[in-house]
Amino acid sequence: MSESGEHKRIQDEHDLCRRNPQNYLDIINRRIEANPADPQGYFDRHYGWMRMHEPHKALADLSKVIELQPDQIAFLVRGRVNRHLGDYENALADFSRGEAMEPEQWRNDAMGLLYQADCYARLGNEPDALACCARLPDNFWTPGPRGAPAGGKTEIANELRRIAAAARINSDGHTRN
Repeated sequence: MSESGEHKRIQDEHDLCRRNPQNYLDIINRRIEANPADPQGYFDRHYGWMRMHEPHKALADLSKVIELQPDQIAFLVRGRVNRHLGDYENALADFSRGEAMEPEQWRNDAMGLLYQADCYARLGNEPDALACCARLPDNFWTPGPRGAPAGGKTEIANELRRIAAAARINSDGHTRN
């Protein structure tokens, strides 16, 4: 298949995932059955699981991707799913492993840093959250995808401080360190 043909197939599958995730899953499941050692099938299937509100199944597929062929994107995406589930410690572990694989790429893409910063803040770790934020490019701006802080670095840092402070307050209203 030509590169443009492959691009069209991928676009068509993702359009189908948005319109009819069950149909999408059926197609991807057949691809996995035909080639269970191909990590791309499991990676693609995680999209369907997320559309079907099955993040634990998406997480299992991403773990299979990492088992078969670990790469930075797989760790980033599994970290995002862990973050979605509120498992910030495992999200941070995944983000750290992804960053360690290709540090320069991690800095250039910047979204991993944003998600790391958000996880640290949600754990009440303001210093590490702000350290990640400081590493964002100076001209960085985001609309705040997937519940991450929005804005430029200053707005993001302010939101991280707020999130971290809220996380440090325990259920009976007392501040913890």
